[in-house]
Amino acid sequence: MYQSSDIRPKNLNLFVFKFPLNAIFSILHRITGVALVLALTGYFFLANLIWLHSEIHLADIHDHWIILCLHSTFWLTAIFHWLTGVRHLLAETLFQTAWYEKLAGKWSSYLILILWLAASLYSLSLIWK
Repeated sequence: MYQSSDIRPKNLNLFVFKFPLNAIFSILHRITGVALVLALTGYFFLANLIWLHSEIHLADIHDHWIILCLHSTFWLTAIFHWLTGVRHLLAETLFQTAWYEKLAGKWSSYLILILWLAASLYSLSLIWK
């Protein structure tokens, strides 16, 4: 059997590492993309339910907590996905290093978080009125 002389860890614990904020945003961008697909699948199931059952109307169920959770999931993930996606596209199209460094810096990441938090609170207040 092969015996390695490396002292590398055999079981890698990802929680030990301190990832930069841009890496966390990249991971969350992918996760929100999957959540958007799941939310859109929920909307398709809802449309199918309304279409197949004539006794169910959207006006009757639009205040149900499942529908409100579906709206909340969609809008929270869509806002974050859009904000981080626009930031990434701007960073890739800018060839000047000064602007790229500003977009890749911590302050733009904190600005994204603040904008997402404000837009999320506003959308949640409209959804759960």
